[in-house]
Amino acid sequence: MKAFDDTIDEQIVIIKEFIRDKVDKTGAKGVVLGLSGGLDSAVILKLCLDALSPKQVYCLIMPESATPDKDTEDAKWLAEKWDVPYEVIDINNILESFAADADDKIAIANLKARIRMCLEYYHANVKNFLVVGTSNKSELLTGYTTKYGDSAADFLPIGDIFKSDLDALAEHIDVPERFRQKPPRAGLWEGQTDEKELGYGYEELDSVLKGLESLASVEEIAKRTGMAEEDIHKIKEMVVKSAHKRKIPPVLKLRKRTVGLDWREFSH
Repeated sequence: MKAFDDTIDEQIVIIKEFIRDKVDKTGAKGVVLGLSGGLDSAVILKLCLDALSPKQVYCLIMPESATPDKDTEDAKWLAEKWDVPYEVIDINNILESFAADADDKIAIANLKARIRMCLEYYHANVKNFLVVGTSNKSELLTGYTTKYGDSAADFLPIGDIFKSDLDALAEHIDVPERFRQKPPRAGLWEGQTDEKELGYGYEELDSVLKGLESLASVEEIAKRTGMAEEDIHKIKEMVVKSAHKRKIPPVLKLRKRTVGLDWREFSH
């Protein structure tokens, strides 16, 4: 497969081939995705519809008390606009059954993400569908995902696209502007936004991540971006500390070939 550095048209062709390939080779009938009302899930929905057919795509809209009403309404509007089957599942009762400590915002936020992914996998199992994830490269690299939550999908079509590059792709595939203009947010608590929680805007964050990807030194990245070396070190530390989220659980090596280390997968 070609490297992901071509024109937007070529990238879209590659992504759609990737989606079809994952569905076909696993014998699945389609895909389930969580539709949040944000840009990432809107992009994934459109790519899946272009790659498959509406009857092969099923959306779950899973609000709770902290979810902005506009996000829920936007998600429903988009599914209806593109004539995609969807279901709205309020997860408040499930949340309450955990009797969790409401003061621990991070633990509660992670719980919400894991509840949603459990529901996605349940519906995928019932339908013999796959769960398609919506995480982008910026989230994956900084650890701005929940382990076994939003990162626990069967495949990630935009996992190699930086968040700051996603708007151009979204415009190219005709994702409505109302989704492209929204501030990125997970809606995990009132007033929460991605950039506020990360501490950096996506443009500056991605400029550092792209420098790290090219193996540039902190000094070189500082010259390219105009950012303080201290901030570059902080972003680099995010990448280092979140490495465990990008790997399967470590397996203790006791045999010649070990899963996750040097096991050779068979093609047939």
